[in-house]
Amino acid sequence: MNSASAGAEAPSTPAGLRQAELKLDAQGDAVRATLAWDSERAGQINADLNTRVQQRAGGWQWAPDAPLGGTIKAALPNLGVWSMLAPPGWRIAGTLDANAALSGNRAAPRWNGTLGADKLALRAPVEGLDMRDGRLRATMTGERVEITEFTLKGGTGSSARIGGQSGNRSTAASEATTDGGSLSAHGDLSWGASGASSPSIRMALQGELHALRVLVRTDRQVTLSGELQARLDNGQFTVRGKLKTDRAVIILPDETAPSLGSDVVVRSAAKEREAAEAVQRESARADAQAAKPQTAKPPDIVVNFDLGDDFAVQGRGITTRLEGNLEIRSTKLNAPPRITGEVKTVKGQYRAYGQQLDLETGMARFNGPFDNPALDILAIRPNLSQRAGVQITGSAQSPRVKLYSEPALSDAETLSWVILGRASATSGGESALLQQAALAVLGKIGKSGSGGSLASRFGLDELGFKGPGSGGDLRESAVTLGKRLSKDFYVTYERSLGGTFGTIFIFFDLTQRLTLRGQAGQKSGLDLIYTVKYD
Repeated sequence: MNSASAGAEAPSTPAGLRQAELKLDAQGDAVRATLAWDSERAGQINADLNTRVQQRAGGWQWAPDAPLGGTIKAALPNLGVWSMLAPPGWRIAGTLDANAALSGNRAAPRWNGTLGADKLALRAPVEGLDMRDGRLRATMTGERVEITEFTLKGGTGSSARIGGQSGNRSTAASEATTDGGSLSAHGDLSWGASGASSPSIRMALQGELHALRVLVRTDRQVTLSGELQARLDNGQFTVRGKLKTDRAVIILPDETAPSLGSDVVVRSAAKEREAAEAVQRESARADAQAAKPQTAKPPDIVVNFDLGDDFAVQGRGITTRLEGNLEIRSTKLNAPPRITGEVKTVKGQYRAYGQQLDLETGMARFNGPFDNPALDILAIRPNLSQRAGVQITGSAQSPRVKLYSEPALSDAETLSWVILGRASATSGGESALLQQAALAVLGKIGKSGSGGSLASRFGLDELGFKGPGSGGDLRESAVTLGKRLSKDFYVTYERSLGGTFGTIFIFFDLTQRLTLRGQAGQKSGLDLIYTVKYD
């Protein structure tokens, strides 16, 4: 009995299809199917398969022990046409050739043949992934596929580099001379019953990374070396590995996008309806998931990650290199991995209150979720006779930030040293509060994710407002501009709102307690100031 012939030769179509023919022949209990596919872009596939069916209880059945036979040949010159099956923004490319013979039965099919692919590429520009020049060679024997060769090369990096003593050790020129590195892997995949167990899929893969450039974005580049082993046996997925960063450039975006105030509430009937429908769908999905038998085994993933000595990060006011070792472990389904270990900063700098501070201590200790390490950070303003800066403790999700000084000073005095680089020029609680308020207001003008302020935009260390003394006239108020020229030398220009001329102050620290102050303007003079600190 000849049942049907679907398709025929036709002229080329815009999609590149030249032939699509499927034949199904049935004679008695023998069934034979042939497929002929020929297209310009999707390649050629020729298949000839046969099996047997049984007539039982007035119908046809395909028994588990029904024999299988046939051949399949495929030549796909452009895998890119299948990018539609990949996630949005992802692209695949390459060629694929397969030649296999089918035997065995429906319950235990057996394949014998070869599988090869060349010029493989995987690209995701938004994520920064760019793998190219891949090659695959595999052989199929019975219920086993052996991957004898699989290689991929990393993409071409840009000239991205974080400069300065806190940035990358490698230079843009040295990076330009390197290639994208490589990934090589081998292993096997098998299926069918193993001993007395039920049929299952088993896998064992080993991979090596040799200076593989896995990310190539202009603001995010990462090069890795190391080894990974992955196994799938008896339904459990196991991964072990050791990875080390050869080079990393991580430039964090500034949080400068405008946003509505916390007291502004926007309501939308359409959005509220969509949110309610989303909650219902999620609840139904959770109920359906809970009703399913929990047969899946949790994964067993343990990867040791060494940040290396050229891992540079810049953004959110921080420029630093990072060093440390982390253990990434995942042993639960539907749960984020746990991370243990420490990461420390090396020659880091942190911009706060419009000043560039040195990170004397920068430590993040992980012992659980990846997004909530314990923090121990101390940033000190350099080149000052008084140690003053900012200290951050607590956790990443609940940090505690406070001013730091040694010997201990009041917050007002510490803030003056951090912002102005010298002790407060005025005294009294009222003037101290006024100075802090003025500096806080000025610091918010032009504030960006890098921690800059209006003063820093003009290359100054001080841009403030000094109010009148107790009972004084508003015309006695003055605007001050200051700049520290060295560790011991500071210059301030003060212009009264009611006066015609300004005054220049020069501060020179002779010792930690003794300061020479010179004044030139309407009143000129020279003072020697000795500071005594007491509680």
